Order: sequence, then C-alpha cells, then structure tokens
Amino acid sequence: MILSIGVKGISAIVEIAIQMLISNGVGVSGYGDYTFFVNLISGIYFFLFAGSVKLNTYYLSTPSASLSNFKKKYLLFFVMPIMSIIIGIFGIMKNRYGIVAGIILFLYYYAYDCSSVMFSRGKQLPALLGEYLFGRIVMLIGTFSAIHFKFATGIVLLAMYGLEFVTIILWLEPQRLKLPKGTDEITVPMPKLLHYQISDVANSLISYSPTILQYIVGGAFTAGFSGIISVIKKFINFISGPTAKVFLPEFSRLYKLGEKEKLEESYLMIVRVQMVFIGTISALLLGFPNLVLRLFNSELEQYASTFTLTAACLLFIAGIGPVIGVLQMTGNEKICNRNQWISIGIMIAAWLVLHKLPLFAIYGIWVQAVTEGVMNYFSVCKWFGKLVVPLKDYILLWGPVVGVRIAVDALKLTYSFPALIIGVLAVFMWNLFFAYQDKMVKASIVNLIHKGK
Repeated sequence: MILSIGVKGISAIVEIAIQMLISNGVGVSGYGDYTFFVNLISGIYFFLFAGSVKLNTYYLSTPSASLSNFKKKYLLFFVMPIMSIIIGIFGIMKNRYGIVAGIILFLYYYAYDCSSVMFSRGKQLPALLGEYLFGRIVMLIGTFSAIHFKFATGIVLLAMYGLEFVTIILWLEPQRLKLPKGTDEITVPMPKLLHYQISDVANSLISYSPTILQYIVGGAFTAGFSGIISVIKKFINFISGPTAKVFLPEFSRLYKLGEKEKLEESYLMIVRVQMVFIGTISALLLGFPNLVLRLFNSELEQYASTFTLTAACLLFIAGIGPVIGVLQMTGNEKICNRNQWISIGIMIAAWLVLHKLPLFAIYGIWVQAVTEGVMNYFSVCKWFGKLVVPLKDYILLWGPVVGVRIAVDALKLTYSFPALIIGVLAVFMWNLFFAYQDKMVKASIVNLIHKGK
C-alpha cells in the first residue's frame, strides 16, 4: 500500500506536467482540440469494452480461476470486429486522426486488460508501475521533444498518447504470460458482464461526454478549460484510485468469506490514507485556484470561480472513500448502476436548464458528482448498517483545508508561493498524523520497517 501511494503520487505529477506542456505549448484552443480526441477515445473504450476488465478483478482474485475461453471469444467476436469497422471506415474516408484513434483504442483495451489481470493475481506493484507511471514518463519525454523541436502537430500529440499504451503493454505483457494459469474455467453469466458494462457506459457519459459536448457546442477554447477540469478529476482519481484499486480483490475476498467487519476496517483505513493526499491537494486547488490555472495557461484565470466550485465538489466526493469499489465487489452492482444513472439524468437536466451559459457542460460535472457520491455513500452505509466513517473524522480531516482557504482570502495571499507551500505542508502533516492513528496503517508501517531490517 505504501509503495502504491508513492507510485501514484509520482504518476500524478508526471500527468500534470504532460498537460501543462501541451496547454502552454499549443495554447488553450489547441489543447481543446487535443483533449477532444483523447476524451473521444477514452469514452468509446468505457462505453463498449471496460466491463470485461472488471470481470478480471471479480473472478481472477481467486488463484484457481481462469477466463481464458471467455476472453478469446470476447476478443474474436466483439472487440476485433468493432475495431476493424472503426479503422476501416476512417481508412475509406482517408481520415488520419480516425485511423490513429482506432489503433489507440485497441491499445487502450489491451493495456488495461493486462493491468487488471496483474492486479487480480496479486502483482500490484508491476501493474501500478506500468499503468500509472512508465507509460506516462515515455509520453512526457515524447511530448516534450515534439514541442521543443517544434513538430507538435495534432496527429503527433495524439500518437504520443498512443505511445503511453504501447509502453504499458511492453512492460506488462511479458510478466502476465509468466503468471500461473488458472485451472477452473469460469463461465461468465451475461447478466454479470452486462451489469459491469452498463456501469462503464455510465462512467463514459460522466467522465468524457462533458468535454466532447463542450467542444461541439462551445468550441475549442472552452473545451480546453473543460479539459483542465478533466485533468484535475483524473489527478484526484490518481490519488484516490490506486489505493482503492489495490484493495478491490481484497474487498471481493472478504465479502465471499463473510468478514464484513474486516471489510469495514479496510474501508475506513483507505479513507484516512486517501485524505492525506486529497486534503493536501484540496489545500492547493481550493486555496490557490488562480495560481494553479496560471500554471496551465494565464488565459484560464477568468474561470477561477468555476474551477474552485467544481474542484470542491470533486474533492469532497473523492474523500468519502471507495464507495463504488465496495458496492461492485459485494454483489451490489445494481445499486451502483442505479445511482449512476440517476445522477446522469440529473446532469442532463442541468445541461438543459443551463445550456445558454458558456460553461454549461462543466456545471453538469459537479451536479452529477455530488448526486452520485452522496447516493453511493448512503448505499454503502445502508449495507454496513451504520455510518461507515464517523462524522468527527470528516470534520477533523477537512477543517484544516477550510482554514487555509479562509486565511488566504483574509490575508490576500492568492499568488503567494510561500503561503502555498506552508498551507499545503500544514494540511499534509495534520492528515498524515491522523492517518497514523489507524491500526491497519500502523501495522503496515511496522511490517515495512521490519522488512527493511
């Protein structure tokens, strides 16, 4: 767990560096064009293929299980025909962007399939390094070279995005092939795949449709700002996602064993560990929004208020814990799907009401996030039979963040780097101290120290 925190922290920095390079190198509108295609690729992947990855997590956490026959049929009769049609259509149209996007889509699917198998088989560190770090480092080098030597065209930047997934595959595939083969072939019920895929259709609409819609309706510049919001959302997911992802097979195992109390302890521990980083990021994004936006591009500072409100909603929901992972790994996929679709309906309703505003698609992001997060949290609490995270924990964890924002406004320190460093470090140290009080965190640190000796 401790190593996963380090990997995700470094990968988050690399990701931010990539986006800053592109947004400063080609401008906000150029970045809007780039982020449109990236969101389109990711959106199609989650809309059509990502459900199969969750099957890996659910079934392959049992060492003897195998999905070999299912995967062969899924790849042959579903994935490959769709990829061929997409690439073929764009080939006939002689559209280079479409052809490259189709190829990247396949690489995207294969890379994440390899990663999820590694996670499920207990090889978390190699999976984390490949999925979150190595691919992005190669992309960072390629993007920097393209911008520095002035050949950063749209097609080149899109190819750099594809290079990230090539790197992941080259790192993980040889290791995946060496894993012990399961002997018990699983027959996957189609309703199980359908439930997981419906959830990812919802994820596709939630995560990627706002930027695509903002681009189509509002143009490249506002889509560029929407892309920055997507980067912040991804950044938050980097902090909250890998810790929870490492524990998904453990959630599944504990649920199958009926050890509800241990599952609850794991959930609470994850919240406390995540808040070490979510609280720190909150102090940065909510305390110094103008400074953050200036780092991407000074033209974006006009959107500081919208940025702050959206970031506050996303951060607060991330801080309630791995609600989706718990619901999906404990047989409550239907509840999770229901909550997602209700929140999507509310998001669409918000778009219809606010469609005349320049940033209407972005407003829908925080409306959806709050709706889904609150509903999922209360669903988890209902399953556990109580509030899984004590209210006093939230007050103690978020209080310092609120204090930083109040101090920055009162003392007019919006653009002060020293104030930023002091505020961020203060919140980090407080939440680190709070996390250390958790008995599972203490045990992990003690074990790490003993191994070091």
